[in-house]
Amino acid sequence: MGFGGYRQGYGGFPSMGFGGYRMGYGGYRQAIEITSFTLSASTVAYQGSRVPGYTTIELQTNVPTRGYLLIVGNGIQTKINLSTMAFKTIHKVDWVPWDDTKKAPLPAGIYQIKGYLTDQGYNQMQGYPLGALTVVTETSPKPLIDGVSPNPAVFSPKYGQTQTNSLQIQFNLNRPAEVQLTIRNINGDEIYTGSKETLSPGSHTVSWNGTDKTGRIVMDGSYEIVFKTIETAYNYPSTTPLIWRSGTITIKDADYYIPVSRLKEIVTDASFQAPSFTPDGDGINDKVTGQFTLAIPAKLSIYIANAAGAHAALVVSEQTFEAGTHTFVWDGSDIMGRKVPNGSYFIKLNVAEGPNSGYITFPSAVKVENMYEIKPMQPEKRVRVISETAKMSVDPAGQGYTAIKGDTFPLMSEAIENGKYTVLVKEGVTGTISVSDVELVTEPSSAAQTTDYIVVSGDTLWKISSKFNTTSAEIITLNNLDPNQYLYIGQKLIVPATAPQPEQPTQTTYVVVSGDTLWKIAQKFGVSAKAIVDANKLDPTAYLYVGQKLIIPGAAQPEQPTQTTYVVVSGDSLWKIAQKFGVTTQAIVDANKLNPSAYLYVGQKLIIPSVAQPEQPAQTTYVVVSGDSLWKIAQKFGVTTQAIVDTNKLDPTGYLYIGQTLIIPSKQ
Repeated sequence: MGFGGYRQGYGGFPSMGFGGYRMGYGGYRQAIEITSFTLSASTVAYQGSRVPGYTTIELQTNVPTRGYLLIVGNGIQTKINLSTMAFKTIHKVDWVPWDDTKKAPLPAGIYQIKGYLTDQGYNQMQGYPLGALTVVTETSPKPLIDGVSPNPAVFSPKYGQTQTNSLQIQFNLNRPAEVQLTIRNINGDEIYTGSKETLSPGSHTVSWNGTDKTGRIVMDGSYEIVFKTIETAYNYPSTTPLIWRSGTITIKDADYYIPVSRLKEIVTDASFQAPSFTPDGDGINDKVTGQFTLAIPAKLSIYIANAAGAHAALVVSEQTFEAGTHTFVWDGSDIMGRKVPNGSYFIKLNVAEGPNSGYITFPSAVKVENMYEIKPMQPEKRVRVISETAKMSVDPAGQGYTAIKGDTFPLMSEAIENGKYTVLVKEGVTGTISVSDVELVTEPSSAAQTTDYIVVSGDTLWKISSKFNTTSAEIITLNNLDPNQYLYIGQKLIVPATAPQPEQPTQTTYVVVSGDTLWKIAQKFGVSAKAIVDANKLDPTAYLYVGQKLIIPGAAQPEQPTQTTYVVVSGDSLWKIAQKFGVTTQAIVDANKLNPSAYLYVGQKLIIPSVAQPEQPAQTTYVVVSGDSLWKIAQKFGVTTQAIVDTNKLDPTGYLYIGQTLIIPSKQ
């Protein structure tokens, strides 16, 4: 629909304007003329699908104006604001068939369009007819947004690439609107909010780089695409956005935690300065010192992890350190303030870089000794995981742990509490697992089919499995090992006894005393200082401390003196026994810590520090029959009744009983 030069005359009727002026009291003033009027669609429907759901109105005047249009029909009048403040020669607005008075869509029908304009000289155009508009009813309303398509549907945001790598979300907008992309997690929480954009109908694309509101990469999982919209084609647009839930995105293999490769660039090393300690409160070796080295300044928290990887203790919380080597001390307390059980513990650092953070655990372990030891029930019974994965709660404080199908765990007891078993997850670590995730299994006797092996310097799972003609997987299963964790010297492993156990390298445990040095200890045991350093993973520049336990590899064990156990018989004395074995009475007294003035008694066991065992006095076993007495038996064997009493420690006033077995000493 178009107009070519109409202006308002005195009588209020449209007339052709040639000169464009009308007489006023002060002279001539230019009249308002509509130079152009168009509708993008003359037939519309509310949320139209078969016909447009809106129309774009463009009106041009010869002079700057402001005002509104009035839609009239079916007993209804509703406004379309053009410009309420600024004076313009071109007015362009989008409009949906909506009744602002009744707050409802316009009913079907034909509506007249009338113009109400004012120019800067306060000339007015009142009710100028601009044409007609047809409104129809839509039986299949069209949504504001459709055709949403994320590309790719499975996205893997990577650390350090969020500025260059993003997910593209294409969608179709069917009516003019202000649009804002948001992302929600499975709990319905809005974890990302994009910028607001005012868009025209058509195809559009927005992007998301896989980060949350803080800029951190999100965890793996399913996320919902949600658009917040305000349709701008209403005369009075809503101030409350409408929500359009538009599908999901799968995040997989995302770098929620800073990759270990990056963490190793920040933290180059971490270790304990001693292989073990005993936090039993006796004032000796109650604490252990750890150290770590940073290549660059970093903010981090220092945890102590147990064998299951759970946080046993928090030593330092969110502290910034300069580049260099730093130390910390752990007293063996856990996050609940209790002393930890016996077991192996590791340094686990949480490093923060911007909004992101990540964990790195170092293989250097410290052994906690002389505390309480956690052991499974005996005889041992196990459960095997039958679910693909099973969520467990482990000590301390019920932290998360994931078991996989085929894992087996020893039961702490057969009791079921709240639908869960309590099991031994790792060395020194208990946890609970749902009964529905496991099955009871009968394990063959480990004594018959397995043997123990102690890890030594240089050992790997592959080396040990080769020694025992088995596989690394079998050793991992037997010991519930984490294949990503390192073995440590002194660790006890169960290995299949399918072949003779290889001879363990000879080693001795030595406790450091005042004045010791690595050189002195090496000389004492006839080994090299480097061998001691390697066996204990020592820092050769660090000091030893009194009470420190060291493993001495290849040290010769002192030869045990030859000794014999002798049972005292009637008539024995220290002198007689010494003569029999060719030793001195003092040697027997010293070996047994005897009082030389005290009597020996029949049946007493003595350690004889001799090199050769003499022949024991001959003796006979006799079974009592009906009618026997001590006197009769003594006469039968040619010995005294006292000798029988002394040898068998009998009460001479007591009765014998049929079937009683007696030792008959030889004739002296």
